[in-house]
Amino acid sequence: MTSKTKKKPKGKAKHSFFGKLWRFIFKWGLIIALLGSLPFAGWVWWLDQKVVARFEGQKWQVPSEVYSAPIYLKSGAPWKKADLEALLQETGYRFGRNSQKVGWAARSRTKVSAHLRSYVDYSGYHPSERRIFSFEDGKLSIHSLNGDPVAQASIEPQRIGFLYGGNTERREILSYEDIPQPLIDILTTVEDRDFYHHWGISPTGIARAAWVNATHGSRRQGGSTLTQQLVKNMFLSSERTYTRKLTEVVMSLLLEYHYSKQAIITAYMNEVYLAQVGSEGLHGFAAASQHFFGRPLKELNIDEFALLVGMVKGPSIYNPERHPKRALARRNTVLAVLKDQGRLTNSDYHVLVKQPIRLADKHKERSVYGDYLDLVSMQLSRDFDQKTLATENLRIYTGVDIRAQQAASQAMRRQVGAISRSRKLKGLQGAMVVTDRTNGQVRAIVGSSDKYYSGFNRALGAVRPIGSLVKPPLYMSALATGKFTWWSPIEDKRIRFDIAGKIWAPENYDRTTHGVVHLYEAMAKSYNLATINLAQQVGFDRVGDTLRQLGVKRPFTMHPAMALGALELSPFEVARLYQPIASRGQSSELGVVLAVMDQKDHLIKRFDRSTSVPFTEALLAVTLDGMTKVPEIGTARAAQHRFPGLTFAAKTGTSNELRDSWFEGITGDYASTVWLGMDDNEPMNITGATGAQKVWIDFTEHTNPRSLPETLPSGAARYNVLNSSFEIAADRCDDKESLAFVLGTQPQSSSSCIWPF
Repeated sequence: MTSKTKKKPKGKAKHSFFGKLWRFIFKWGLIIALLGSLPFAGWVWWLDQKVVARFEGQKWQVPSEVYSAPIYLKSGAPWKKADLEALLQETGYRFGRNSQKVGWAARSRTKVSAHLRSYVDYSGYHPSERRIFSFEDGKLSIHSLNGDPVAQASIEPQRIGFLYGGNTERREILSYEDIPQPLIDILTTVEDRDFYHHWGISPTGIARAAWVNATHGSRRQGGSTLTQQLVKNMFLSSERTYTRKLTEVVMSLLLEYHYSKQAIITAYMNEVYLAQVGSEGLHGFAAASQHFFGRPLKELNIDEFALLVGMVKGPSIYNPERHPKRALARRNTVLAVLKDQGRLTNSDYHVLVKQPIRLADKHKERSVYGDYLDLVSMQLSRDFDQKTLATENLRIYTGVDIRAQQAASQAMRRQVGAISRSRKLKGLQGAMVVTDRTNGQVRAIVGSSDKYYSGFNRALGAVRPIGSLVKPPLYMSALATGKFTWWSPIEDKRIRFDIAGKIWAPENYDRTTHGVVHLYEAMAKSYNLATINLAQQVGFDRVGDTLRQLGVKRPFTMHPAMALGALELSPFEVARLYQPIASRGQSSELGVVLAVMDQKDHLIKRFDRSTSVPFTEALLAVTLDGMTKVPEIGTARAAQHRFPGLTFAAKTGTSNELRDSWFEGITGDYASTVWLGMDDNEPMNITGATGAQKVWIDFTEHTNPRSLPETLPSGAARYNVLNSSFEIAADRCDDKESLAFVLGTQPQSSSSCIWPF
């Protein structure tokens, strides 16, 4: 039997060979692909972590914002209609036919109406309100819409600057609810029409942009989505490479995967770069609205939204402050896109393109408030580190009064310029500190007579002899003994002092003596010889103690020349010295920062000051009342002539060789300290009366002054006293003077001024 051998088919063997080869290639190809993709996967994972960390953590380092005090409008206060209109315009209110919308005002021949904005500060929430203001006999009268009288209205605190530290970005953080819907609609229509439909990148958007740009012959639309623009601004540099573009695409997809469209559009609104203002980058639509229009974002019109959106494509090219024609053309291009996409009717479009660009009338914040911000920074440095202030977006509320600050700055520039020209003084400088007479809040600080912030704050740094500004505290030392009153006689005679072997012989400014005078005359007319005689009787050490108790913290050694103003203080220190007298004991320390809050309206710190003064209200009130004689009969008569119906206290001061010109003026609202001098301490040809007093007069003319209160506190009273004898004078008496006394020191007898037969 023979066996048969079965042969393998040739084709089958070939198929088996290629199958094994394919499986080998597939297997190892897959392994190699997987191994090769690990770096890419790791890179994507790293980008994912970066995106999440940036959005979940603090997104921006935002400097702290500094705000003024609210502006309180009180019925019965002296106001001019033009002044209120100017104030409303300064604070960003727009005038139209009516005041129905928040942030709008209207005016007639005799009245002004305004829809005042709501605001939140450390004292709580203040709702918006519509008020009607009328001006009867120079007094403000406030009413509601239904005619009910209103005691007070307030204009919201104004942002006066930032505390940057090392940061150079300016922005305001918006929540989604804060963003006006018209702005979202304009932005998405112009920059990313498919925003709500894509996943971070839009191929159709790229194609459409290319077509629109080609047909119009200019770049009217971009291919990048808003998400891609946000990624580029937040995470990437401006370099143009394929790697950077791939990174942008991947991060855009990741951003869309993790976050909602609302979160992305909100981030974009806060992040977008819109201008360079000096050394500061202006980021976000809210900050741009305040900078360019001086109003909150929600109060802008369609054409103003269109201008801001148009700037996205070229912040420097389309900056309306630098290139108004380009900006106008770009805004009109945006309006044309809105019309083409059915967002604007033809009639609305033709109205809007005819609107001019109306930018806010701005001064440089550091030029007006720079000196005040120095003081804010100095106070906060004790409680907050620089990094926190520069990055945490705190809201810092101060006591600055924007009307007082601007009036003080302008008065200083005007008068120093006029004095320099008339007196041929080159390099004359000045400083001014204005405080609330009652509570001691610093309302204004001027550190120089320069137009713009100079960097040297003389209100804090110019430490100079205060001259005769030392006299009211000295006379108060005498009143405090109970042995002297404003009527008490004192001899104005020459006196010599042997000080360490050297003879010091003071003189009056007019180089003459005036015999026996009353204390109120000696102080009002600034007699040096009477003052030094009084100081010797009271005791120089006692005078020094009074100065320290009133607030002089700078170390000094009391000697006779100190009684005539050799004491060296800065204008800020002089203001603190006078505050207890001006407030009649209601405040002693000066206040700058009131409170610090975060962006969620949580109070972080409130600043309270000591108000304790080691003198009675009666003594301080009597001292202040005596200072009203200075404008009445003394060296401040020029100020009284300018304000004949105003009751105010004052004191002029001049240092040796006319090196320093001082003035202290106290009205019902403000206590103001003014200094003029040369930085090199050279002599001048002006006194306190012919120099600093002029600055105070100018300032007071622009702040609607109120008189000091007529009533005196418990323990003090005012009497008509005969000049010839220490007796209370009857009404029929001629030679009499109205003087304030601490009870118990007043005359105990009276005169009828009838000759006895």
